[in-house]
Amino acid sequence: MSQPPLKAIQCFCLAARHLSFKQAAMELSVTAAAVSQQVKLLEHWLGFALFRRRARSIALTEAGNAYYHRVVPLMEELVGVSQTIQRVDRARVVGLAVPPGFAALVLGSALPAFRDRFPDIELHLHASSLLHELQASGSDLALRYLTRPDDTLDCTRLVMLDVFPVCSPRYLETFPALAAGRLDGTTLLHDSLHADWQRLMHAHGLPARSVSHLHCDLAMLALQSAEQGLGVALADNLLGRDALASGRLVVPFSASLPARRHLYLVHRHAPEPTPDAERVKQWLIDRWREAQGGGASQGLPAGAS
Repeated sequence: MSQPPLKAIQCFCLAARHLSFKQAAMELSVTAAAVSQQVKLLEHWLGFALFRRRARSIALTEAGNAYYHRVVPLMEELVGVSQTIQRVDRARVVGLAVPPGFAALVLGSALPAFRDRFPDIELHLHASSLLHELQASGSDLALRYLTRPDDTLDCTRLVMLDVFPVCSPRYLETFPALAAGRLDGTTLLHDSLHADWQRLMHAHGLPARSVSHLHCDLAMLALQSAEQGLGVALADNLLGRDALASGRLVVPFSASLPARRHLYLVHRHAPEPTPDAERVKQWLIDRWREAQGGGASQGLPAGAS
């Protein structure tokens, strides 16, 4: 005897629950015709009709009603067991969403320390800076630049950021007046994360006549453009750390102000994070606190203050 068509049984159970092929189809993300075809397949396999089909509605036959009440508890148990196994299997996986620039310029150096601390956790990294993608990406945790905590999420601020100008050593040689805070004739590099040139110039009274502008959608692109000698960018004490330490970028003059966005660790309120996601969350919080306490923890920014 052939095996019962399990997909057809699933379609039948949903159609019987809603007494609607259309509603069952919406739940399964298929067409009503596809559900109807699956139910016909099951009826052929069973050898009797499950529904009385009318012009605008369906109703269970007596045999269909009896079959539904016998099979639906078994289907619910099958789904429940499958979901439980899925959760158990996923307990070793932690998804972390991070802004693209942060992933490229900061997080990479922290990964060896993470692997040493959590050899049993499978980390899934997702490069994204959008809050609404947190659930869509399947991430348990996310690092986000926020102006203030988001009430819809659990938010822990990791670090307060400052912004300041940076350029390549060669660019500073080309425009020596930069050392005195004069931006005349230079190119200002803008990015969407730290769109603060006007604030900085106003706060410090910086002369800026005949300046040019180059706009980048990512902070990483603005910093890379500055390294290539295309102009003066705004960096923060995280994203500019490595380039400044290596000498690829320099601070041409002293002028800074608090950033409008600061770095937060966020996750959804419900469902609660898995135990391993909680371990990763606490590890990230502890490492940033250590860095801010006066010592650079392995793989974390010494300049995080």
